[in-house]
Amino acid sequence: MVSLRGATGSHSCGSSIIAPRFILTAAHCVDGRNAGQISVQYATTTISAKGDNVIPVKRIIMHEGYNPSNSYANDIALLELYGTLVFNYKTLAPVNLPDPYFEIPQLPEGVPGVLAGWGLNETGGYIQNTLQEVNLKIYSDNECQERHNCQTNPEYHICGGVDEGGKGQCSGDSGGPLLYNGNVQLGIVSWSRKPCTIAPYPGVYTKVSHYIHWIKQHVE
Repeated sequence: MVSLRGATGSHSCGSSIIAPRFILTAAHCVDGRNAGQISVQYATTTISAKGDNVIPVKRIIMHEGYNPSNSYANDIALLELYGTLVFNYKTLAPVNLPDPYFEIPQLPEGVPGVLAGWGLNETGGYIQNTLQEVNLKIYSDNECQERHNCQTNPEYHICGGVDEGGKGQCSGDSGGPLLYNGNVQLGIVSWSRKPCTIAPYPGVYTKVSHYIHWIKQHVE
């Protein structure tokens, strides 16, 4: 888990490490920004504008099909770093990517997703300095669409939340990972209804498995 920082060093979005020089995040986190405005803080669960383990971003690679006016279609981006991260697999390790076109029905029944981030504790609340985690239900494609009145697309969206509301993503969690089975990244936090975590609307995530070939095209 990595904190994406603006020019002042303040946290703006979540992100994840996929290779020694590449970070995975949401396109809307970097849309309209240049690489010189962005850095990442890594290998820590407690973020600070003056903290250690900060590395600048060299290049932003946004998906060419990103479309915020179409339910944030293709809300995915890669960040190339100026330096190379050295993994110790304790405090610093990459996520595992799912198989290409891995689909929700392939998940074992009842296995939760894990959302991690430093986002607001509630709408109008505060960024959390210490990393938060929550277990979420991963919804079927049909239920995802039904709960969002067909504003999601199962080709590139998945949903995670709890039926009763009250748990899930909020501002500042965008770009962060939805994980399962330890560190397999199923989703990237994309958008949600406001106020945050309101029932019956689960959070919407970019479906990572749909973009494996795109990721490898730019990383390898």
